[in-house]
Parts: sequence; structure tokens; C-alpha cells
Amino acid sequence: MAKKKSPFDVVQKRPNRSAVVEGLNHQGLLLLQQGQFQAGADLLAQSLAHNPHQPEVYYNFGFALQQLGLLDSAIQAYGQAIALLPNDADALMSRGHVLATQQRYAEAAADFAKAVKLLPHNADAWNNYGNVLLELAREPEAIEAYDKALNIRPSFAQALFNKGKALGALERYAKAMQAYTAALKINPNYEEAKWHLSWVQLVLGDFAAGWPLFESRWTVPALGNQRRYPQLPQWLGQASLAGKHLLLYAEQGLGDTLQFCRYVPMLQAMGAQVSLAVQAPLVPLLAGQWPGVAVAASFADVSQFDWATPLMSLPLALGTTLATVTADVPYIRIPELGHAMTNDRPRVGLVWSGSSGHKNDKNRSMSLATLAQLFELPVDWVCLNPELRDADTAWLAQNPQAVLERPTLTDFAETARVIAQLDLVITVDTSVAHLAGAMAKPVWILLPTGPDYRWLLEREDSPWYPTARLFRQSERGDWTGVVSRVANELKRFSAPRTDTSI
Repeated sequence: MAKKKSPFDVVQKRPNRSAVVEGLNHQGLLLLQQGQFQAGADLLAQSLAHNPHQPEVYYNFGFALQQLGLLDSAIQAYGQAIALLPNDADALMSRGHVLATQQRYAEAAADFAKAVKLLPHNADAWNNYGNVLLELAREPEAIEAYDKALNIRPSFAQALFNKGKALGALERYAKAMQAYTAALKINPNYEEAKWHLSWVQLVLGDFAAGWPLFESRWTVPALGNQRRYPQLPQWLGQASLAGKHLLLYAEQGLGDTLQFCRYVPMLQAMGAQVSLAVQAPLVPLLAGQWPGVAVAASFADVSQFDWATPLMSLPLALGTTLATVTADVPYIRIPELGHAMTNDRPRVGLVWSGSSGHKNDKNRSMSLATLAQLFELPVDWVCLNPELRDADTAWLAQNPQAVLERPTLTDFAETARVIAQLDLVITVDTSVAHLAGAMAKPVWILLPTGPDYRWLLEREDSPWYPTARLFRQSERGDWTGVVSRVANELKRFSAPRTDTSI
């Protein structure tokens, strides 16, 4: 993140340094220049043992440790350099970079704030400062930092891209689009800018512009996407499928697979024989959903296939627009298991958090305690979270009045069977939202600000799932307001009536 001075500058000889120290510094720097970081670090450590009052040697020692992945030690070394030379902007930026790598963003921001005061005309320093402010959800300040960088260097494509991310986080999508477009004008091959621009276009409902740019996900190294079955030609709508065998394969999350497997019947109607390679937890659920469709986690023998297409490229291949979204639900069917409502109390499935490893977990998930007022309603609650976090388990133990049935959910087929017996599902943005929607089960989806592109903006319905109702945060992090609206609607939903429609 930090723009570093070269660690290989030869340290000037000083009268108070012994020949041994000078020799160690010289040889250590030569080794760093050759990429021999461990050997170079060893010599610099010896130099510092002889003379610990060398800020530039501590700096280079920190650089070597950073390259070796010894980040805590690198932070200590940079800290020693700063202690000896408090106005060393390079050391401040380098330590800030390592702190940011460790997600210690508040500490990193403090270092970069000092660095930009020392180097007010350094565009990289302002860009780095903006990046950590963005991680701290201090977007207005981040935008100011990016603007400082751009005033210094107007052609700074990366700062424009980062500004676009900050604007997007504030849901200022038109301005975000301008920033991404400007970055791409400077660097037409800026694949990550294409990827982010596609999300903005999609969330605004401009599918015609968004889906082609969505393909840039394959060329953004940070996403780590790799095409499966590269030996097969990719079908993107360029040829007839009549009499052809098409292999569709999952590429991202479970919810993505559940959302886009909706296209299987359309492809069959076009004359294709279809097979599906999906995540292992989805195989028991999807096997047998469509006649003649083979479903497996993977296919070793691909000689039978004529084409392969990733599921998330199907909207592009089939020309999906906002007006032509395929929403024929249910497209995932579970045998009828009986009516859910008993004793005039609805059975409602509940999901309040997703995987803690999800990149947006801090925004899309909430604690069970946030839902406390829902447990005061005449509802039989069924937990659809496969696992509980420690804080949620502790809250349940402290609140025995919150009764939450916890069925064993071994796979998605079992989850679907449980959902089939419910009157309603209430969930944050997880795969359960897609499963319930695909089953045509009434589902209320609780969304943070800056929602995923598929939920669009402002509307309470979803073109993808006709039985879905969207409850959006009015302010970032305000789940309390969302839950209050849900509670009010649940009172109407659970009132005595002749049907359970929403």
C-alpha cells in the first residue's frame, strides 16, 4: 500500500560507525537487492546489535522482515525507526501498510495521517490514507483523501477506482460510475474497475451494460476465479444448442448457484441436453429437479460435452434484462409435506447471520439479540442457521423465553424439507433467501445499505423471486429499525385469517 523509498540505498558512512557496522550494512543491503531477504535481515540484525541507533537500518530491517512475512516483527522494526526519527514518512507509510495488511486499520490510519502531513504533495500517501479510511467505513474522509491525491496527480487511475468504491459504499452510484469510467479512460485494461462498474450498472438495473462487464471477474487476480473445464469451448449464446450437450458449472457462492440454476428449463427448451456441476452440499437438493439433467459435484470425463458455461454467465448468454428476468417459481420443488400452521401460530424460519468468512459478513449479518422483540410475538420460530455463533448461544441461554426450534440441517435438501413446512422465512442475505425464493416460499429478506446487485435499489420486491419481500436498512448498520418493521408486519401476518399469503 505504501510507496516506499528504495531499501537498497547505500547507507552513508558516518564517523561514529565502526568498520564492522558499515560492512554489515553494506553486505546486508546487497543481499536485499538480490532478493536474499533472510540472509540480509541476519546481517542487518547483527549491525543493529552493534549499534541500535540507526533508524535507516531499522527501516531496511523492517522491509526485509516484511518480505519474509514476519509482519509483527516488521512492525516492531519500523517502530524503532520511527522512535529514532519521528518524521520518517517512509517508515510511517511502510508500517501503515503492514498494519493494514493485518486489518489493524485504525492504527494504520494514524500512521498515514502523520505521513500526509509530512508529505502533503505525495499522491500515493493520500491514496493509501484513503484506503484505510475506506476500510474504517469513513467514506467521506476517504473521498477527501482521494481527491487530494487526484489534485496532485489527475491521471491517478487507482485513486479514481478507490474513490468509486467509497462513493458506492455511500450509495452514490452515479458518481461511482463516473469515477470508474474515468479510471477506465486512463487505463482501458483496468479489469478491477470493469468489475466494480458492472456491479454499479447491475444494481441500477442496467443489465444490458452490466452483464458484459460482469465477465471481467475472470481477469481480476484478487478474485481468484478460475474457469473450470477450460478444455471445453464456452457457450455465451453464439451458437444453437439444438442437439448439443451443455455443461453448466458453479463458480461462486451457494446462493449464486441457487439463483442461476433457474435457467435450466430455458436451455432445455432450446434443445440442449444439460448437466450441472455444483457445490457438493447442493447435489442432493438439485439432483432430480429437472428430467434428464445429471447433477454432480464435478465431471471427470468431459468428452460427452459440446459446451461449458459458468452459471453466472447465463444472464449474459441469454440476454437477460430487467424486463425479461426468468421468474417462473417454483423451480426447486420439494414433495408436499403438509400444512405448516398449527394452533393459529405460524411457523417461521429465521436466519440472522451467514458465514463469518464472507467478505461482507460485518454488514449483512446481525446478532440474535437484535431480534429479541420478535420472540415476543405468537410465532413458532425455527432456526435455519446451520451453526450458532458463541454470542448467540450465550444469548439464548440467558433468555429462555426465546424459544427457537433447531432442526438438524445436514445438507440443503434437508433445509429445503424444513422450509417446505414453514409459513414464512425471514432471512438476511444468505443462500437460504435464494432457496426459499426458488421454492416460491414467502420470504422476507433483510438487507443492509449498499446491497448486493441482485436486490437492486429502493424497491420492496424482487424481479428474481416473486414471493420475496425486501426490508432495507434506512441507515447503515440500523438493524433495529429493520427488525421493528418486520415485527409490525409479523403482527399482521400472524393475526387470525383464512390464508397465509403475504
